[in-house]
Amino acid sequence: MKRVYTAKLKSGFLVKENVFVTDSNLPIVKEGTILTDHVIELFIAHGVTQVLVDDPSTSSELDEDEPLPEVEPFLSEKLRDEALNGIRRMFTIVSAGAAEENMTTAFQAVREIGEVVDELVDTLSDEANAFVHIAGIKSYDDYTYHHSLSVAVLSIAIGKGLGLSEPEQRLLGRSAMLHDIGKTLVPVELINKPGRLTDEEFAIIREHPALGYDYLLKMKMADERILPGVLYHHEKLDGRGYPRGVSGNDLPVFSRIVAIADVYDAITSYRSYRKPMPPRDAMELIMSETGFDYDIVKTFIEKIEPYPVNTCVVLSNMKQGIVIDTSSSQRPIIRLRGSGEIVDLLDIRNLNLVITGVVERE
Repeated sequence: MKRVYTAKLKSGFLVKENVFVTDSNLPIVKEGTILTDHVIELFIAHGVTQVLVDDPSTSSELDEDEPLPEVEPFLSEKLRDEALNGIRRMFTIVSAGAAEENMTTAFQAVREIGEVVDELVDTLSDEANAFVHIAGIKSYDDYTYHHSLSVAVLSIAIGKGLGLSEPEQRLLGRSAMLHDIGKTLVPVELINKPGRLTDEEFAIIREHPALGYDYLLKMKMADERILPGVLYHHEKLDGRGYPRGVSGNDLPVFSRIVAIADVYDAITSYRSYRKPMPPRDAMELIMSETGFDYDIVKTFIEKIEPYPVNTCVVLSNMKQGIVIDTSSSQRPIIRLRGSGEIVDLLDIRNLNLVITGVVERE
């Protein structure tokens, strides 16, 4: 680190102290901010003469042939693996019909899922986790298990943003974790079919919320307060959903939350029959869906971090870059590959640029 005169600052330096307007307590930027031309102009305008930054002799260029940096996982590897193992065990038990023969095993799986959800709620209660992302959870293999975990993380985050109490968040997380349990009672060849479903096949798939609800209710395997999230997660406020066409105030809040988390993770994930939708397009689609609760959509947009630090993105000018700052989750700061140029998407000069895609790792 060293102090650098404002006139010699460059985009890409990392500010190592809070910077204030000269002779006042009015903040300009916080420690940890990535410098852009716009921020440097603010320093000059407000009389800031020197700033403590990371050693500027370090090259900021990114070779286009370099391996992509890893996105820091939102969940610890231990917690993620515990969650996936619990979900896998629960789904396997229901699929095999073992719950009726060995209720002890089934209830143990439910208890494990509950313990994992409690850890997720504790993790998301940390104020450092203002935004959440699911980049480290997604996987082409074992999609159903990863999807259930992603939906739980997103749902808990939304619930927290809506002001639900921690006990309510814990119930919501359990509901989200089990929302697709009914798919284990549908022929697996339909779930994994690579092509378009026939009307008859889709009608069978549409029964999975009711199948999961009926199973959990019959076996008394879960708190009844979580069951509406399982039954109604494909319903819409305007009555266009399934399996029962419930609408408006008849839809409980858990189902309204899980519905949004479910759609977002599904359309941004790889499937055998299609590529994932870019996060920006997915969020636009969710915002345009009249069947979703607007207040919950708004909270979802405020909580989700679609492009976490180290995500490699493609801009509308066809250039690629690495996300280096997500202070604005929808309009992050990006360092271009090859040139090392810093692009702040919030800068008025870059308002014509948008993120059009994500470069996936092999």
